[in-house]
Amino acid sequence: MLWRRLASGLAPLGFAMLCSAPPAAANDETIDLSDYRPSFTVNFTDPTQKLLLADGGPFSPKYQDWGNLRTLPGNREEQLYVDPSFVPALTGTDPQGRADAPPGATLTPLGINPFDLAPNGLSIIAEPVPAALRTRIDRPYVSGMLSTEQSFQQKYGYFEVRAQLPRGRGLWPAIWLVGKTFREHVEIDIMEQLGDNPWRIYQTSHPPPRLGGGVMKTIDTGFDTSAALHSYGLEWRPDALVFTIDRRPTARLDGAPFRDAPPMYLIINLAVGGSWGGNPTPDTAFPATLRITDIHVYRREE
Repeated sequence: MLWRRLASGLAPLGFAMLCSAPPAAANDETIDLSDYRPSFTVNFTDPTQKLLLADGGPFSPKYQDWGNLRTLPGNREEQLYVDPSFVPALTGTDPQGRADAPPGATLTPLGINPFDLAPNGLSIIAEPVPAALRTRIDRPYVSGMLSTEQSFQQKYGYFEVRAQLPRGRGLWPAIWLVGKTFREHVEIDIMEQLGDNPWRIYQTSHPPPRLGGGVMKTIDTGFDTSAALHSYGLEWRPDALVFTIDRRPTARLDGAPFRDAPPMYLIINLAVGGSWGGNPTPDTAFPATLRITDIHVYRREE
C-alpha cells in the first residue's frame, strides 16, 4: 500500500520512476506455475470457516507488528479498521494510529463487523460510522483489513488474490506484501486502486530505503475492475518481480533489491480517503465492498 511513513519514524518512501503499461487484456502470455506447489490457500466461499485469529482463523484485523495500529495517519486515511471485538480507547486514536482501549478496560465492544462471509465470497465493507457510535469513534468511516503477519510469511513464490474491487472516489483497496522485519521497511504492492478510476490499477515495488526508491507501474486494465472478479498476482523471484492480472504478466520489475529481504506476509485492506486519492464525495456510494473469493500462495518446488 502506498503509504507515507511508518509508525517507527522511517523517512517517507520515494519512487524512482512512474511508468505506464499497455492494457492487461492485450497480453496473451500466462504465468507458468508448473514448478510451483501450494503453500497457503484460503477459500472464502465457505461461510463456516474461521477468519480472524481470535476465532482460530489465520488473519489479524489490525497492524499488530507495527503496534496494533487501526489506521495509517501518515496517509491521512479517514477510516478505522475494526472487528467485532474492537473496544475503542476513551482518548481516541493516537498520532501513530493506535485506537484500542488498554487491556483490562471495562468497556463494551462496538460490535461492528466489516467482514461478511457468504457463499459468493468474503466482503470487506467500508461505511460511515453509525450515528449512535460517533461519540466513541473519532474517524468518519469504519472498514476492514486482513493480515497474515501472525500466521504466514514466505520468501519468493507466487502470490494471488481473486477480488472484485469497489468503485467510488475516496475508496482505496490494496493487496500488498510486507517484509517481516523491524529494521527497515520492505513492501511490494500487488495491487492498489483509486476507486474513481476502476479501469486502472497500480503495481509497485518498495525496496529497502538504503537501496533507493521504488518503482510504480500504472496498469490500464481494459476492463472495469468493479464489475467482476479478477485475479491479482505477483511472482517474486530472485531476479524479478512479475506482476499479473488473471495470470497474465502486466509489469516486470527488478528483483535484485529484494534478494536480502525477509519473508513477507500478506495484507488485504479497504482504506477510505487519504492524501493520494482524496476523500469520498457525496457521489461515493456506501456501504462500499471489496469482495474476495480466494487466496493462493505457491512455493517453487526445489
